[in-house]
Amino acid sequence: MSAEKSCPTANGAAQELTNATTVSLKPDQSNPAKPVTLIGASVENRLAVELARLQSDEINLDDLTGALQGFVLHGHRLALASLLPEYTRLETALAQANADAGRYYSALFNPRQPIKIGPSRADLEITRAEIYSGGAR
Repeated sequence: MSAEKSCPTANGAAQELTNATTVSLKPDQSNPAKPVTLIGASVENRLAVELARLQSDEINLDDLTGALQGFVLHGHRLALASLLPEYTRLETALAQANADAGRYYSALFNPRQPIKIGPSRADLEITRAEIYSGGAR
C-alpha cells in the first residue's frame, strides 16, 4: 500500500505534464501571472496615428502595407455584408414604389377613350320609343 502512495497516478502525472507545457485555464478564470497581450499592442500608438491620417484623407490606402490593406479591406467587406440585407429590402421597396407610381400615372393620365360596350341608355330609349310608336325611321 505504501508503494501505491509513492507512485503518482496516471491522471496526476498527466495533469502535471499539461500544466508544464500549456496553460489550462477555464474560460472564466484569469491568469494574473501572465498579462494578456493583444495583437498589435506594440504598435498601437503608431497604428492609431496612421488610422487618423487615413480617415482624414492625408494618406491613401495604397500607402499602407499589404497586411494593413488586408485588415482595412476585410473590415470594409464585413460592413458591406452587414448592410446587404437592408439594401436588398430597400431596393425591393423602391422597385415596388416605382411600379405603383407608373400604374397610378397610367390610370390617371391615360389618353385613350373608354371603350364603349354598346349603345348608350339614351340611344336605347330612342330606339324603343320608335319601335313601339309605329316603327323605326
